[in-house]
Amino acid sequence: MKQKHSLFLVLAAVALVAAIWSFLWLAGPKQQTLDQRVQQVGAQLKCPVCQNESVADSPSTLAQQMRFIIRQQLQEGKSEQEVIQYFVKSYGGQIIWSPPWQGFTLLIWLVPIGLLLGGVLLLFFVLREWRRSAPTKERSGTKQGQKANSGVAAENNKAEQSQDAELERYRVLLEEELAADDVLFTRPGTEVP
Repeated sequence: MKQKHSLFLVLAAVALVAAIWSFLWLAGPKQQTLDQRVQQVGAQLKCPVCQNESVADSPSTLAQQMRFIIRQQLQEGKSEQEVIQYFVKSYGGQIIWSPPWQGFTLLIWLVPIGLLLGGVLLLFFVLREWRRSAPTKERSGTKQGQKANSGVAAENNKAEQSQDAELERYRVLLEEELAADDVLFTRPGTEVP
């Protein structure tokens, strides 16, 4: 028992160290080249002359000029957000691919999240109610439960028989009405009235 306990502690410690190491490795700042940074900033900006293309992907002359300006400003030591703000001042807020989290555009971000959460809640309540209303198939345990189940089964059987008898009565009436209107529906050996 002690060996299992110590083995469990060693495995837990190794898992903890691996989790911390992987978090630091993934979250650590990555060294990017200037071209990668230009591409990253250009991907966040819409091309003013091309539809549905970013500055990074557009082959237009204006997009090439914008990439050159991005490169210059990054070489001067400006941050990516400062470069983006430069283009927002020049072209307006519509130059940014993703709308900012402020003002009316905040609704663009919050409405889909709200709808998704509302759908998940609705699904949760529907499934919970469905699970509650579903009849239990069989109760295990006491004889009372078995008697109650047999009583329920007998009632269900009676209901099915009465429903079958009612359906048979309607079938006979329908056949009689059809036979009265059309010769094709008469049964062999019966006369048409």
